[in-house]
Amino acid sequence: MKNIPPLIAKDSPFLTTETRHTRWAIPYDFECLNARIDNLLTRNKECLKGKRILDIGCHMGTFAYAALELGADFVQGIDTEEKTVARGEELFQQAKIPKTRYNFEVSDAFHYLENLEAGSFDTVLCLGTLYYMVEPYRLLNLMQKVAKETILLDTFTAAYAAIQGKDAPQVYQAIDETSLKLPMMLTALTQPGKKDYRLPHSFPHRDKDLSLITLPTGALLEIWFQSLKMQFNQIDWNDFKTRPCTYHDLLTPEQKKSSHWADAYSSGVRVSYLLRH
Repeated sequence: MKNIPPLIAKDSPFLTTETRHTRWAIPYDFECLNARIDNLLTRNKECLKGKRILDIGCHMGTFAYAALELGADFVQGIDTEEKTVARGEELFQQAKIPKTRYNFEVSDAFHYLENLEAGSFDTVLCLGTLYYMVEPYRLLNLMQKVAKETILLDTFTAAYAAIQGKDAPQVYQAIDETSLKLPMMLTALTQPGKKDYRLPHSFPHRDKDLSLITLPTGALLEIWFQSLKMQFNQIDWNDFKTRPCTYHDLLTPEQKKSSHWADAYSSGVRVSYLLRH
């Protein structure tokens, strides 16, 4: 695997205050975070340098901070979780980022985007957010309106439903590699309350709250891109892969525990795209 000069140091508060560093899929630890910054942002630096950036689902602003370090002129972050946005404000103040270069706002993505004029931002980041949206195509449509030049997208695909969640064993039995190449979307149940944030859309069921995640196949994503007349290139993760891997290798808790973070990309469980007008 490629050696990467880290943009986020091990003692950075963007890592030391992070609560998502132990999860098996795309952990926010030192190696995975810096690799993702490198592949998603640094290698697409021309989409950031001197640009106005919108970061949808910014959480505490880690990627927004990285975009500024890579030369972005201004970053607007939005997230529905008030406490993570407040944590981002605190971290940016600690890093002495001039307030003229960023803004964070607690807002629903659909509401926020619908009230923006076309081309309000040069580049839109949607990294680990699309699958939490109950209407993913609608979000893509709104991002396409707002982005003057580029969208950087990173999301789980339909294969994720076969390996994660209590219904995953049944999903696994009902699908195969052939069906996952079809233009379809799987919708899976999830708990709205995560470790340090809560999903905005939930519904009651048998004295519990439930939410949905929406998981299109790569084929459906690319049909959506074509319908929006967006040029698209799938981002290559080969420099970071450690082994051949499919979603069949990520089924059990033991397999997940022993997996490498890049296995999510190697297996096609997660994909990334650079979209342009």
